[in-house]
Amino acid sequence: MVFDQADLRELAAFGDEVGVLSLYTTMEPGTQAGRTRLRNEIAALRQELAAGSDQERARLVDLRLDLLEPRITELLDPAGPGLGRALFAQVAGEEVRTAWVQLPAGVLAVLKEHAYLLPLVTAVQADKPAGVVRVGRDGVRLFDCRYGLADELEPVGFDLATAGSSREATLPGLSRRVIHPDRFDQRVEEHLTRFLRESAPHVAGQARRLGWETLLLVGDPRDTSVLGEALPADREIVQVDAVLDPALSPSEVLEFVRPTLDEVRARHDAALAVRARDLALSGGNGAVGLDDILSLLRQGRVEHLLLDPAGGWNADPVAVAPEELKEEMFELAFEHGGDVTVLETRAAEELAEAGGVAAMLRW
Repeated sequence: MVFDQADLRELAAFGDEVGVLSLYTTMEPGTQAGRTRLRNEIAALRQELAAGSDQERARLVDLRLDLLEPRITELLDPAGPGLGRALFAQVAGEEVRTAWVQLPAGVLAVLKEHAYLLPLVTAVQADKPAGVVRVGRDGVRLFDCRYGLADELEPVGFDLATAGSSREATLPGLSRRVIHPDRFDQRVEEHLTRFLRESAPHVAGQARRLGWETLLLVGDPRDTSVLGEALPADREIVQVDAVLDPALSPSEVLEFVRPTLDEVRARHDAALAVRARDLALSGGNGAVGLDDILSLLRQGRVEHLLLDPAGGWNADPVAVAPEELKEEMFELAFEHGGDVTVLETRAAEELAEAGGVAAMLRW
């Protein structure tokens, strides 16, 4: 399946009485490294279980991996979709789920009680759903960007003669034959302004439907400002003063705007971290510190969990490994319908003195 954010909550509940095999690989074009590394990870997992005390579990995992071989081969097919790919399979049960994203997801083979989500959650944080709106003299073009992929939506066309062109404008009721030359350009601008304002409800509707957290308006500032002012202030809107070549593919559009999206994400993450920290310090609906947040997660009180991916939560490394703590927190947050943000590096610095973990609470 193509990954979607809603799949995280479903995968968090994907368990099995013996365990769930979680296989991750990153298939970089032109190399077999992803295939070889995953095969090595699987072999290492078999050996680790065989050397353990639970021989029955090791036998069941061996059998399950043998039966999964066609699915593993499919996962490693260079012609398959996705840079980052994952397979989750019950050991005692028969259910298998797959996911892929156009982002690196590491290479890993692990056996846990539930689907192991840390690589997937970490990968998709960098490319949450965002909309790119190319505003030009030919109309408005919309691109849906998420998890390393970009698709162009149905454009909103506006047939308008460009400056210096000999082509006649085809705006309804707008013709050089009936308008004085000195007034024509002004009338064109008036029609364009009206068109952009009338396009705003369509753009806003697509943003709500597709869950865009950020909306980039790319084009001449005179035009993007008109559209931006007509849009509701229910998400972050960023105007980008640039001209996008109409011939760019959706993936090329995504690459062009990626630095801007990265900067927006860093700013957004930092604001979240500061807000959660300040709420905690002022006695509001916020919390910091591992012990308190683990307790609140178990009570279902966490609405939004914020984590420094580097860890450093003052936990006892002998008792519980940081990776296991992360996974437990992810599962608890998703189980109770909460959101999770793995913070961008600069944003994580805001929580350095708070142990690298914070939360915004429901109550």
